[in-house]
Amino acid sequence: MTLSAKAGEALSSKSVLSFFGRRREATIVFVGFLTVWELLAVTIFKGRFVVPAPSSVLATAWGDGFYVSNLMRTLSEASLGWLIGNGVAILLAALCLVFPRLEAALLSLGVMTYAVPTVAIGPILFIIQDPFSAKVTMSALSVFFVTLIAAVAGLRSASKTSLELTSVFGGGKWDMLRRVRIRASIPALTTGLCISAPAAILGAVIGDYFGGQNGLGVIMLQAQEQLSVSRTWAIALVTTVVSGLAYAATAGVAKIFGAWTSVDTDNQSGVTENQGSNSGSRPLAFLGKLTLQIAIALGVWYGVVAASGLGGYFLKTPQAVWAYLFIGPQASSDLAVVLSSLGTTLFHAGVGWVVGSVLAIFGAILMSSSSTITKAVMPMVLIARSVPLVAMTPLIALMLGRGLVGITAISALVTLVPTLVTIVDGLKKLPIAALNVVSCSGGSNFDALIRVRLFYGLPAVFTAAKISMPGAILGAVLAEWLVAGSGIGHIMAYDVVGSNFSNLWASIVAIVIVSLTLYSAVSAAEGLFRKRFAI
Repeated sequence: MTLSAKAGEALSSKSVLSFFGRRREATIVFVGFLTVWELLAVTIFKGRFVVPAPSSVLATAWGDGFYVSNLMRTLSEASLGWLIGNGVAILLAALCLVFPRLEAALLSLGVMTYAVPTVAIGPILFIIQDPFSAKVTMSALSVFFVTLIAAVAGLRSASKTSLELTSVFGGGKWDMLRRVRIRASIPALTTGLCISAPAAILGAVIGDYFGGQNGLGVIMLQAQEQLSVSRTWAIALVTTVVSGLAYAATAGVAKIFGAWTSVDTDNQSGVTENQGSNSGSRPLAFLGKLTLQIAIALGVWYGVVAASGLGGYFLKTPQAVWAYLFIGPQASSDLAVVLSSLGTTLFHAGVGWVVGSVLAIFGAILMSSSSTITKAVMPMVLIARSVPLVAMTPLIALMLGRGLVGITAISALVTLVPTLVTIVDGLKKLPIAALNVVSCSGGSNFDALIRVRLFYGLPAVFTAAKISMPGAILGAVLAEWLVAGSGIGHIMAYDVVGSNFSNLWASIVAIVIVSLTLYSAVSAAEGLFRKRFAI
């Protein structure tokens, strides 16, 4: 997620422990949250066996010994996945800057990996790999896109003056990367690494749902099957705490090495030098990039099929999916099923995205206007980012229902956190001179917000949309997979059980195409906005 040095300092240099140990506002909010939870558990939800009291959850976790052996297994899988996913992301980010013509294609590849529902490819990964390797792969996929976007944004933020100076002294693109861009990228990259730490753990937990003898997800699934609500919440609580500590530990190490030390960046917008010419304004360039994106996607697809060593039963080639949807004897009905279920999912995801985005925008405005609100709310945001949705989705469905309201809540939650964090950062990233003009003219903080912060924060809204739109779709797919009776997630769940891999792959391709289209549309709108207002 695209975050600057200031956002990194605000979110990461103060660990979760610091927030609750030394922040009065955060402590009050947290205690209030626990109090409300306890009251709801003993009143509204009493006898419904859906929301146990926090005292009961803590007692269960204590009595079970906090699941140490399973926790160690999940941490080992997540750690390796974190290293692999982040390593590949950083390497590709560097290639984007050294070879700008590849940037659009490589970022599109990142979007594709992000858009593929992990719950859909999980069973296939367990066929191709042993359980440990499959979980590591799922963990790596969970962190790849987040770090890729953060690394690219950080490398873009290098001072234009420093780049020009390097060029004057005979340095090429590699010298600029090595001497200027890497140093400038450290704050944003470190924030991406912090955010990816809990994502790696949650990816491993999702992997536990598909196989293995131990792990937090394994015992969580067992608790759900046994209808042990307190134990399910206890395991979810342990997973959340560990995810938060992983975030804090990454931030702490980064702080020790001075990762948030200010660097010289005069390109505040974070736009690359070649981004001024929007692809939409040059049809030939746009078609060239689109062709390259398709070629890379197909090449990776064929490569995965060939490397897997499996036949065409489990993994379908592009020709097989095309034949299934457009050529086969039942192609018209198969296509209709995929499109109909996809439409339902997009409706669920769209409502959730709108709700989550609106809440995030209002929350960001409030937080930008008061440091007290930021100190009080941000720890809860970090906690929400660390909650394992795969465990909480069935519980949310029990509380809110399995229809539109329940699925919308899940999609909104997936949208809310990254959008809020990104927009809060964007509202901070603006020319100080513009704020001084408003202040010297007698303007209030509200005037500065309306006339300066919101305008310069619009690029952050675009960035948040590029991340949250595919995320909202994945949230809806997860909810439909686990609890709902409609949508493409529900269809894919039956495809896995019935070994209908042709429809499964057709559904995955449909989700990826929609996500990539939304990402490209937002990117085009962002480019037009930046070009129009010279942001």
